[in-house]
Amino acid sequence: MSVNNNEIRKIRTACPAHCGIDACGILAHLQGDRIIKLEPAEFPNKIDRRICLRGLSSLDITYHSDRLKYPMKRVGERGQAKFERISWDEAYDIIVENFRSIADKFGWRSIGWVLGGPGAGTTKFGAYLRIASLTQSTRVSAWGYGDAGLPCGSRVIFGSQFPYMYLFGKFWQRNWPELLVVWGANPGESMPLQTMRKIMDAKEAGTQVVVVDTRFTVTASKADEFLGLKPGTDSALALGLMNVIFQNKFYNIEFIREHTNGPFLVRSDTGKLLRGKDIGDKKANSYIIWEETSNSPKPLRKKNVQSASITGTYDVNGIECKPAFQLLKELTHEYPPEKAAEITGVDANLIIKLAKKLGTTHNVTFFTYMGFTRTYHGDISLRGLCSVASVTGHVATSFSSGYLPAVLNWDPFLKAVPDKPSFHRLGILNLYEAVISGKPYPIKALWFSFINFLNQCVDHNKIINEFYPKLEFIVQTELFMTPSARYADLVLPVCSFLEFSDFVSHPYPYVQLQQKVIEPLYESKSDVNIVAGLAEKLGYGDYFKGGEEAMIDMITNHSSLEGYNRETLGKGAMLLRALPEGGNFPLNFRTPSRKIELYAEQLVEDGQALPVYLPPIEAPITPGDKKYPLTFIQGHSRFRTHSMFSNIKSLLKLNPEPIVEINSIDAEARDISDDDIVTVFNDRARTTLKARISESVGPGVVNITEGWWIDQFKEGSVNHLTHDIINPVQNKIYEPNMHMNDVAVEVIKYKEGE
Repeated sequence: MSVNNNEIRKIRTACPAHCGIDACGILAHLQGDRIIKLEPAEFPNKIDRRICLRGLSSLDITYHSDRLKYPMKRVGERGQAKFERISWDEAYDIIVENFRSIADKFGWRSIGWVLGGPGAGTTKFGAYLRIASLTQSTRVSAWGYGDAGLPCGSRVIFGSQFPYMYLFGKFWQRNWPELLVVWGANPGESMPLQTMRKIMDAKEAGTQVVVVDTRFTVTASKADEFLGLKPGTDSALALGLMNVIFQNKFYNIEFIREHTNGPFLVRSDTGKLLRGKDIGDKKANSYIIWEETSNSPKPLRKKNVQSASITGTYDVNGIECKPAFQLLKELTHEYPPEKAAEITGVDANLIIKLAKKLGTTHNVTFFTYMGFTRTYHGDISLRGLCSVASVTGHVATSFSSGYLPAVLNWDPFLKAVPDKPSFHRLGILNLYEAVISGKPYPIKALWFSFINFLNQCVDHNKIINEFYPKLEFIVQTELFMTPSARYADLVLPVCSFLEFSDFVSHPYPYVQLQQKVIEPLYESKSDVNIVAGLAEKLGYGDYFKGGEEAMIDMITNHSSLEGYNRETLGKGAMLLRALPEGGNFPLNFRTPSRKIELYAEQLVEDGQALPVYLPPIEAPITPGDKKYPLTFIQGHSRFRTHSMFSNIKSLLKLNPEPIVEINSIDAEARDISDDDIVTVFNDRARTTLKARISESVGPGVVNITEGWWIDQFKEGSVNHLTHDIINPVQNKIYEPNMHMNDVAVEVIKYKEGE
């Protein structure tokens, strides 16, 4: 059947380029085999039809003149970007030869797959997990690229990877709260459509919006109240809020008894929870409460939970004990509003005002993401926020009276052969040590996909000077010759999202098909097909038969997605199944106690059983003479998704170059004016760029939005300044986080030749 080249055809797809959060629907207009226009696609709820600048500029990526067009082999030194064209067959042969040679010497686990987040695409992410599982090589987790602090804290207090389903209430169902607290997130720029649009709708409907952040952001500009705090002091603010809440008895005693471990007795001598064996109960490991009705210690039971004391000091068989809640309460005594204000920089009256709102408002939603946990103790910051929500009873399940969540079938990807071992796993910060010093085991080859590793990971000089030289072989799949691709031994051209199909499980409560719009340009391939070609050479070809379509069928093969398939989703986004009228999800937590753990027994030895305030490891938040007196943070930009879109001309017209935002007080002290060229520096590096005087950052803080490519700076870059210090508690809980917002610097006027 012939195609009329003048006829305009339309294909619905979805944009995954926003970490999978917004995932706007896109209607692509084709004339012949070329896309000529993109516009927002319809959703079942018409109000969700939307698109952002990044989505609209996707054509500029697909048809960019600098796209990589064919496989290339390095012929110069790493970093010189000198490559020669080769065929796909030759590329696969080189990979297989190197992989087998390295595996023969060090084992397959010495080969690592470094991937961006799964939000960037489900089956393309899954394909790499599947090949890693089949070869029993190493999957390098990217959560530690700034996003592990929040999961670490959430795992401790809620027992889940993310706190969202417990904090967001019924926000996604447009059931607006009376009070919305946006804590350490800037959805106005990082999530402008799916989230910020709803925030503005809620505000219009009467919701009071409070923003807690280290910068006066776009989101903060729309708030009814703004609490600007110093980076890394969130837990001190949380303790100050709880001080007021406890002093005024605004806490929800029924919720604390029923859903937290606040009533559990804690031994004063060891800091451990009192157990059944300590009182002679037949259930040796049962948790013990002080039962008010009998005025005696009793094992926790459903029937006595509401008669449990949550305050006081008790003698149990000669052992002094206190309820966990009492210990939390005592900790907050050390943080009256005036003390919290001194640490955080937030006015004490604002702390009191917010605490009273939290304690007296019936319906409160807390909204947060990863940003504020990108400090050394970011996991405790998250626990502090969640503790505030928990003691006031503002914890629920986001799916209540809404839609059943989509559950993806990850099993075939995580464990490709059920009766054989799967891949090894390393956190991305642990990878530094594995490559440089061979601990816990040596990594000798790395494959990078949908991650601009050098540009976006901490301590560029260490990566360039110590990390890359220790690697025997580096493969990068890429759209462009990014700063990371310059250091690869092989560069493989990958498709833009308009050239392949994938399954998109966002935005809740929708699922979508990212439908291929055009055939891959040049010699590019999708990640799934790149992996399939390699698998064929390694003898695992049968596991990738059917390409992208087979992968989509595999990942959607779950009872929660029955009826949601390539055929039905090809017609447009679909709403998930609604819960029956009055249906609900009971609160449940996967912590050791199956309760919200206000007190984390597993962290007693670390001194972090409670959400204590510990100052940042490097950020100089207290006044005084310091070598590097300014705190450097990295905000997000509406013009980029991390480093994606940094080379798009249409967006560069609006946001042409990196700048450092500096408060007028700090600028005046350094004789700095708008558009002066300045150098931001510390012992690790120097970064030179233009200055912008801005009251959006407080005194003592400077901000450079992340994502700019290294060569867009006059000197250095954002992550030349950062460090790779590992937090051992995060390492113990899950994996360590990169602390991009816990960095000390100084700023001076730039002088040529210095």
